Amino acid sequence: MYAEWASLQDEIHYDKGNQSVLHKFPASVGRDVACTVVKHIAQNLSIATTSGEPSTLEDDKDVKWTMEVLCYGLGLPLVEHTTIKDCINVYCEWLTALMTPKPCVPRSVIDDPNPFAQVMLHHLLNLFKPRQEAGVDLVNRQAILCHRVLRTIETVAKESNILSRATWETLLRFLLAANDSLLSPPTEKDDTGLSSYDIGDHLCERVLSVLFGIWLVACTKCFPSPSLWKTFRNMCLFWRHHEGLVHQWHKVNFALTSRLMRNMYGPDYPELVIIEDDSQIIPDGMTNECIAQTWFRFLHIVQNPVDLCHPEIISQTPKFLQYALTNQAVVEPSQHECLLKLPPIFHKAMKGVSVMVNSFLGIPQTVKSEGRAANQTPTGKAATPSTPPGQRKPAGNPIAVFAGSLTQRAISKESKIAVQKSVVTAPNEETQLLSLESRCQFAPARPHCNSILHLFSAWLFDAALAGVKLHSCHAAPVKAQRRTSSFIESKHSSVSVDQSDAIMINDNTYEAGRAEACGTLCRIFSAHKTGEDIQTVYYSRFYIIMYYGLQTDENTISGEVLSNLLFNSCDLLRVDLAGVQILVPYILNALELVLTSNTPNFKLCDQIPYVELRKACVHLLLSMLCLPLHFKDLEIKDILSHPDDEDCQKSISFMSLKVRIIDLLQKALFLETDSNNTQMLLGGLMLVVQDLATSEQAEQITLQPQHDISDTDVHADLSGTSVGTSSTDGSYQDTSYHRLHHHPKDQDTAYGLFGQATSLVCNRLMSSWISDLNTALAAIELLAGLAKVSIKPPNLLMCKRTVKWICDFIANQCNRHAQHHTRDLHSVIVATFKCLQLWLVEHSCLLYDKDCLHIVLEVVELGISGSKSQVKVTETQTIKIRDNKSVAMSKNRVSDPPKFKGDKQLMPASMRVKDAAEAVLTCIIDQVGAFPPPCGPESLFSLLDERSLLKYAKGSALPEQGTPFRYFVIDNSIIVGLLEQPLGNIEDPLPTVTALIRGPFGRHAWTMQLRHAPRAQKISSRAHLSEPSRPVPMENVGVRHNVKNRFYPESVDKIPLCKADKSIPTLESLVSEKEAVEIDKFKGFIEKQICFEKEVSERSRKEKEKTAYPNPETECKQPQITHEYQTARLFLSHYGFLSLETLKEPANTSIPPDLVMLDTTNTAMFTDMESLDSIPSRDNDTVHIFYVKPGQKTLTEILSNVTTSSRVQSQFLEFLHSLGWPVDVRRHAGWTGHISTSWKIMDSEEVDDDDYQTGTGGSLYNGRQQVLYWADVSSEVAFVVPSPDATHLRMNTTFSDSEKSPTRSTVNEGYINKPKSLLLDSNKGDRSNRDSPGSPPEVQSNTGNRGKRQGRQVAHMVGPDTKIFAVWLENFEDHENFPLGDIQSMTSTGQEQSNQKEKDVYIIFIHALQNGLFRIHMQGHEKNITKMTMAIPLVDGMVVSRRTLGTLVRQTAINICRRKRLESESYQPPHVRRKLQIQDIVNKYRCKMSEAEFFTALFQDVPK
Repeated sequence: MYAEWASLQDEIHYDKGNQSVLHKFPASVGRDVACTVVKHIAQNLSIATTSGEPSTLEDDKDVKWTMEVLCYGLGLPLVEHTTIKDCINVYCEWLTALMTPKPCVPRSVIDDPNPFAQVMLHHLLNLFKPRQEAGVDLVNRQAILCHRVLRTIETVAKESNILSRATWETLLRFLLAANDSLLSPPTEKDDTGLSSYDIGDHLCERVLSVLFGIWLVACTKCFPSPSLWKTFRNMCLFWRHHEGLVHQWHKVNFALTSRLMRNMYGPDYPELVIIEDDSQIIPDGMTNECIAQTWFRFLHIVQNPVDLCHPEIISQTPKFLQYALTNQAVVEPSQHECLLKLPPIFHKAMKGVSVMVNSFLGIPQTVKSEGRAANQTPTGKAATPSTPPGQRKPAGNPIAVFAGSLTQRAISKESKIAVQKSVVTAPNEETQLLSLESRCQFAPARPHCNSILHLFSAWLFDAALAGVKLHSCHAAPVKAQRRTSSFIESKHSSVSVDQSDAIMINDNTYEAGRAEACGTLCRIFSAHKTGEDIQTVYYSRFYIIMYYGLQTDENTISGEVLSNLLFNSCDLLRVDLAGVQILVPYILNALELVLTSNTPNFKLCDQIPYVELRKACVHLLLSMLCLPLHFKDLEIKDILSHPDDEDCQKSISFMSLKVRIIDLLQKALFLETDSNNTQMLLGGLMLVVQDLATSEQAEQITLQPQHDISDTDVHADLSGTSVGTSSTDGSYQDTSYHRLHHHPKDQDTAYGLFGQATSLVCNRLMSSWISDLNTALAAIELLAGLAKVSIKPPNLLMCKRTVKWICDFIANQCNRHAQHHTRDLHSVIVATFKCLQLWLVEHSCLLYDKDCLHIVLEVVELGISGSKSQVKVTETQTIKIRDNKSVAMSKNRVSDPPKFKGDKQLMPASMRVKDAAEAVLTCIIDQVGAFPPPCGPESLFSLLDERSLLKYAKGSALPEQGTPFRYFVIDNSIIVGLLEQPLGNIEDPLPTVTALIRGPFGRHAWTMQLRHAPRAQKISSRAHLSEPSRPVPMENVGVRHNVKNRFYPESVDKIPLCKADKSIPTLESLVSEKEAVEIDKFKGFIEKQICFEKEVSERSRKEKEKTAYPNPETECKQPQITHEYQTARLFLSHYGFLSLETLKEPANTSIPPDLVMLDTTNTAMFTDMESLDSIPSRDNDTVHIFYVKPGQKTLTEILSNVTTSSRVQSQFLEFLHSLGWPVDVRRHAGWTGHISTSWKIMDSEEVDDDDYQTGTGGSLYNGRQQVLYWADVSSEVAFVVPSPDATHLRMNTTFSDSEKSPTRSTVNEGYINKPKSLLLDSNKGDRSNRDSPGSPPEVQSNTGNRGKRQGRQVAHMVGPDTKIFAVWLENFEDHENFPLGDIQSMTSTGQEQSNQKEKDVYIIFIHALQNGLFRIHMQGHEKNITKMTMAIPLVDGMVVSRRTLGTLVRQTAINICRRKRLESESYQPPHVRRKLQIQDIVNKYRCKMSEAEFFTALFQDVPK
């Protein structure tokens, strides 16, 4: 820099300006003259008064003679302290002539002060010379006098406006000479503990601060010449064994850097905040150009700071050589004891460089001086700041840096400010503040890495290899002459070369400074921007440094270096560094060293807690999980191999690292105790299982397990192997995880990994995570994700064990002591019930096992009632928990006698738990083994309603007088609408009833018939009624006998009469003659009647003989078929709902009877019924997807990207189709992303015939025509890609009651296997003639016009208002400029609550790396700080493969929304909201009747 300029160093050393004429006389003469003259002059000064006497020195001659005396007096021994003090007072008063002169100043000095001031500065140098054999008291007095002189000079330099350039140069040369006089000699302690040159220790900080401060003032007022700058730089080489030099150097550099950053990048750039005292070191009025020039010169003022790790270089000064020649104890200058301070000085120098690098990278940081930081720490130890090691200073160091960037940048801008304000934190908050959840996010406008490396790489690269013995293959580049800076040549090398490649032992004396340099380099390379180029030489040197820093062998390991490298390298594998994969094996070795132990096996950096180091290692591990399956057999070159020697090259493949990576992940998860680290590892485990399973499925690999189990085996009996998994395993600490190592090959397949993952997570969940809210939720989310992983063949045994573990976990949580029952605990139980529901639906075969079914139903009963029906037996199982605690769990067996529900007191853990258990029970009955339903996964409801059914009844429209439906409410929770008319062309004259059942879990349509024969005979009911079974008629049946009927048998006539018989008189003996005539007439009538009957009988016999047999008039005939039935009454009666008990009003309560009839004459009831139908049975979520091209910041630019496929990357379209299947919003029965088009379908005549857009970049799914949809048994998600032409749909869309609602039912067959929609027997729809692009064929069903329906009511949308955005970034740095505020205004779903203006927004940023993988950045903007962190499986910084990207994004979005619902106190599950709506309908429209009135109404016919 100053090669063409001469140094003034020799001129300063040999300057005679501080010599007096009295030095030529004997010492006693000079002392007497000086003491006498100086005492007289000092008395005339009258310093104590404001106005002194005028000086008696009239002309220049007098003044010069007097100054000769004063010059000699300043050099007197310290015993003449009074004389020296008087000399100082005189010169300090005379120097005021440069500002406002006092009366005591001679006139000649006042008239022309600059020449006299220059002479005085030369003379004052005598004061700063160390005195030999000075005592402690005298040295202290000398220091006080030096302070007085330095204060005066500071005042003159800052306030005087008449200093000439010659005076400025003399002043600066004086300061250089004074510093050199005090600081050049090596310090040596004598027997008393004092130094012979102790004045240097007293004044080191002060004299250096004055030098640097006045030099800055000179840069403002009279910029020093290049010769002075070169002299300054050369003389600093002699002072580098003093710690104060580095401190002052950094103090000035920080102040200048702070101003420089503000000038270069503006006020919005993250600022290097320094304390007010240090910031005032920059003089006012310094121009931007002056700041830049001064900053660059001061940056190189100490030349190469790496020399501080080489005592042999630091000691190559004349003073050190002189000391070595004169002192017999020191053989070599480099052996001086003062050089033992070089390691902390080197560390401090590298820390200062690190701070400046961080400032250029845009990391907000606050720098405090040593004294101020120490004063704020009561223990006397410097407070540990919230920054990485490259930015923080240990105790006892003169510089302490506090930065909030590495931990808080991504949370929010508000939190950044809060962190910056709280620069000093208590030690117990260190772990929290050092969190790497968001890591270091650099300023988007930061300079390129090349620019920063041009400035600092020469120092950092050399410092990073301090004390390292290089392999011979790395010797060639090191032999070249080393740069000390961009302009300075070096005369030495900072590294040594080991030519033998034998066992190497590195020198860790300068380990701390080396670690700081390594960490700084890692941050520089981690700041690599998308598409940025870095010079190849920088890559190669950095990778070599990483190789040596990542060594884990006990002979070569450097703990501080390794911890700094890992801590600052969490982004290294996800920023597209060229060739960075060469480091993967070495990084993996280091991760195995850290993550496989809960205690460090090496020396840590003081400012990095071990838990935070593990967190950084977890981030690195998450970055390499997908590498083996992505690169497969691609070789990784050995960094030790020589490029020209092919025989020596060693290489391994990525696939060979798969087992090691998976094993490390499981071991880390087993040992991890920190909640945040555990959650990240759980997300990584989900990624590995999903990636491996998807990869095997794609390659159509079917690997049979060692012990395969078929469905038949599971259905027959799996209880013998898995029931009471806990009892056979003994304790959760000794369960299947410890058996993982017996079969390491199992990790090669998804089958084995699935079993190990579920076993590990379930055991850790029961033993360690049971009381940690966020970890437990993450584990449950992982288990829910594993339930959906498709593995062939399925690991059925492990699936059954997992379900039973989940049930045990629920039971354990429910049975905890009352003091532990908090909302958080109940949230975990609710989430676990949801997970259990998914497992049962995805693996429905598990319920074929009686033991599994028993355990599931038992835990459901526990959730609903608060206790189990079976009495617990005495046999218990002990579960080991952390901290040597144990929990005894009772076992239940199927054979145990149950306790009847009527004898139990219903006391569920909470209503939320009860509701969740009821949902599982309903799912078991309705969905397990039958999902997706006939309507498809779009709707768990039946798509049929009253209007659809009436279209196929006898009446095609609803009459104005009323509805043909009868409505009854059962148990105050189920509305049953009964239609007593047969549907369609059904001609069977059987009692038929169609029931529309509306309950808490949906709407279902059933048609029932009272049949006398099964449908399997395929014979109509009419056939049975027209041909009744009877015997074949025969005419000759038996023998005919003529029998005369008698009143008494013939034997009676043979009995003789007795007296008693004769005592009864006969009729003839009692009648008179007149009566006898009448009796004779009566007898004549009888005889005539007998004759008539005989004649008729004979005539009838003859006619019968003439007629055919059998007689058609008398033959039996079948009865007429009845067409009129009161089937509603039959239905209620046959199902046991119709009884006197069910109609009685409960006493002393407002609860209605068990059976209630609704008033169908009130038309408002149908409106409320439609409102009930608009409440879905599942939670619905919406994810809006955006595509951002480089540099885009406005909403219009972002939305226009998806209009054409040429503006988006091909991977983006692939990602979209992996999220779900396309559906037409007009023919879709599920959630569409907006309330105005959801849960309803349109008639074909209402659907526009506009063609679907083609060739779009995703705008086809903007919600106007299509969206991407996905659903399972508990959730449905719509993925919307907003575009410019659909913006109005998402901003101010209102749904009027007068709008005609959709009416057509269609179901798409998407990426999952979905059955066809429900079709009526009488009319089956045809396939649509036109399918949407990319959509599977649709099946239409003419279910008729369902009438007008309202959209979902806002009152029903209870819960949090959460926004989920998935943003595809071409340039990763653009996530800082994403226009979140504008985006929120056009992503309305119609469900927003008017009283919630602020919304919780979660953004999943996706960036495609050049290697084909994808980097994930999670960003949350929460209106309130919550206890629940962001969900898994995606975590911030994870690198995922293309085959798992869509699945993991979808799962993460669903899990985020589920967590927010769990956390919300206002949220109610859909079935609870439906139940409350049903109860409201009952209260408003029930018919209050007596039993008689009810039965009377029941027998009355309804309009038909």
